[in-house]
Amino acid sequence: MNELIVSFHIGSLPVTAYALCLTLGALLGVLVTVALGRRRIGTDASLSLCLTVLPCALLGARVIYCLTNIQYIQIDLDYSFLGFLLRPWEGGFTLYGAILGGMAGVWAYARATKRQAAELLNLAAPGAAAALALARLGEYFTGQGLGKLVDAEALHFFPLTVQDMWGDWCMPVFFYEALAAAVIAVIAWRLLEGQRPAAEVFIVLLGLTQVLFESWRMDEFIRFGFVRFNQIVSAVLMAAVLGLRICREVKERGWFAWQTARIALFVVGIGVIIAIEFGLDKSTIDNRLLYVVMAATLAAMGVSLLAENPGLKRVKG
Repeated sequence: MNELIVSFHIGSLPVTAYALCLTLGALLGVLVTVALGRRRIGTDASLSLCLTVLPCALLGARVIYCLTNIQYIQIDLDYSFLGFLLRPWEGGFTLYGAILGGMAGVWAYARATKRQAAELLNLAAPGAAAALALARLGEYFTGQGLGKLVDAEALHFFPLTVQDMWGDWCMPVFFYEALAAAVIAVIAWRLLEGQRPAAEVFIVLLGLTQVLFESWRMDEFIRFGFVRFNQIVSAVLMAAVLGLRICREVKERGWFAWQTARIALFVVGIGVIIAIEFGLDKSTIDNRLLYVVMAATLAAMGVSLLAENPGLKRVKG
């Protein structure tokens, strides 16, 4: 994080704007989960679930950040891994660390209470997306979540651009990510009410949008070569959802050509995304055209991941 804007003090403890957004996001997530869980698992159980998931998500976000930046921590910051891990107020969290940590918390709660983990994951999905929306907005106060500089003065207004800490006008990627998370929260809520797999859709929609928005970021993102960490984890989690869905379909009705087609479409889509990410730095093709192709590819991948099997529809009909 480049800058931590202090909003106020509680005694000698400074409260930053980013920490305030995270706190409000967590509270919103709890409220949404309790509201949805009241008739499903009860208010007390919903609160217990949140109290289990929140620290796990925070720990996961911190640990994964430290693991992926261990060389930077040890060399540039001159910290030991454990020393920096125990100093969270200095910044350093990852989106998918929080997602994976939260999922681990749900699994632990399910084991302890002998409930179905899938049911609890579906319940937690809308609240998680709502919390993420506020957390993303808070990135603005850290100097993160910004895209490329925009020179055209005609575009110097929100939501097309915002000023960074140096007064330059940049793409507000953090806002687009917050808006996407809010939309995902609404979709997950509706799916949960319809007894649909809200958690799977949450993972897929978050992954699809994250691949695109992560490519727009020009801040302190984590990358391995020309592929960014959040994009890698997005692809892995989406592949896991695809695998689970195909296994369920095969178990119910056997193998259909649609399964082969959706696997092929997903694999080809990953290849296209990798090629575009490489081309953004190396190719002479206009990046705007490359992003249009990326968005279209992600939309096709979304169809392969979320569309119902037409073969099953014929059998059911």
